[in-house]
Amino acid sequence: MADWLAHGAVSKRWYVCVAVVLGIASLIATAELVFDPWVQATWAKNADSLLIAENGLTAQWSDIGRWWSGPWIQHEMYYRPLSSMLFFAEAHLFGMNFQGYCIVSWLANAANVVLLFLLGASLARGSGRVRTIIGALTAIFFLLARHPEIFQGVGNPTASAARVTWGMMPWWPAQTDIFSMLFGLSSLLLLDRYLLNDKKAYLAGALASFVAALLFKEMALCIPLMVPLLVLYRQRKAVPAVSAAYLGLGVVFFVVRSLAAPGASGLEYQGIQTFRNCAYYVVNSLYVLTHSPPGVSGGSEWFPVLGSLGLLAIVVVMTWKRVEWIWTGLAVLLWLLASGQLFGGSFAMFSVAGPMLKLGTVLVFWGGLAVLVLVRDRGVSVALVVAMLAAFVPVLNRMGPHYWYWPLAFYALLNAGLLNRLYEVSFQSDEFSLIVSRSSKSSE
Repeated sequence: MADWLAHGAVSKRWYVCVAVVLGIASLIATAELVFDPWVQATWAKNADSLLIAENGLTAQWSDIGRWWSGPWIQHEMYYRPLSSMLFFAEAHLFGMNFQGYCIVSWLANAANVVLLFLLGASLARGSGRVRTIIGALTAIFFLLARHPEIFQGVGNPTASAARVTWGMMPWWPAQTDIFSMLFGLSSLLLLDRYLLNDKKAYLAGALASFVAALLFKEMALCIPLMVPLLVLYRQRKAVPAVSAAYLGLGVVFFVVRSLAAPGASGLEYQGIQTFRNCAYYVVNSLYVLTHSPPGVSGGSEWFPVLGSLGLLAIVVVMTWKRVEWIWTGLAVLLWLLASGQLFGGSFAMFSVAGPMLKLGTVLVFWGGLAVLVLVRDRGVSVALVVAMLAAFVPVLNRMGPHYWYWPLAFYALLNAGLLNRLYEVSFQSDEFSLIVSRSSKSSE
């Protein structure tokens, strides 16, 4: 199999076929809530949806200019002129029939899945077959990714864990996230094409797509944080100029946004409230897991706590001993099985990952792996660690499932990149022998 992967050439037609299959898979996997009459009727009462649609219906073509010089279509808070124009067009196409809006979200999300496939395949290392598989895994990881149960503040209902792409479909105002990421991914993909081919048209397209992403939602301000290392992965000499171009456009947007919508919420620090919300959720979850009566859902489950501490210990010790991160990953997988048996009573307790995610400790686990990647891997994994962390920056002060849309996309890229690295180390005999030699020497 290694030879088949290593020497496999893949035609452009094959890439297109895989992209089409992934697009169709996305449409199938996210269709349920788009075409469920009861769900549609329930979400049609959402206050944000009603206000945006009503404002879109009453707006005239002459009103478009004010969205470029002031707050967006909802008349408050944000500066999102392209999102406003999209909602204006949808309002005049669909009126108050919100299923039409949801179909737009449904199609745009499928486009994002395809773009993630293309970006993952482009950034991967290896033969055409390897890159195709890594790209497909990136898209699949994102499509299946679940956001955790989210504490949305005192007095608000807790959002249950769910697949983020599936759960966003009935609430179409989240098109701000979907379209912003569509153009953000397009920007990174075109930038990568420019770095590989040195065609100025690709760079112009990349910068224009970045501006479009910003104008759909300010979330795209995270992209300049990603760009330097992604460019470094391809061309060291291009880092200063390309990074400055992205940073400069981001600064210009932030200034324009501050002038046009001075009351817009965004990256401002919100003080202890942010940490209080997160701390309340973590502590409350921990208490419920460990103090509820046995037999009650979530009752007396110490195994996620002890299992998580074990994960942390493994990562710390193996980092201290400078053990290759791949062996750390295998040790962690074995520990998950062992902790399920020791503390949960069953080797089938794969659900240990669920409570761990609720406690936030999976982030500790991936943080530990990220440290090891930074120490050992000089490839794209380093850039993807930074990209994933950067995607979290604009949403640190926000609660709600749709805010996970961007971070989970780059989380998928990182996980696929780590598997790409695992393949390289496992099947590239020279590197594999070198790592075994290093491990033997360190054990001596």
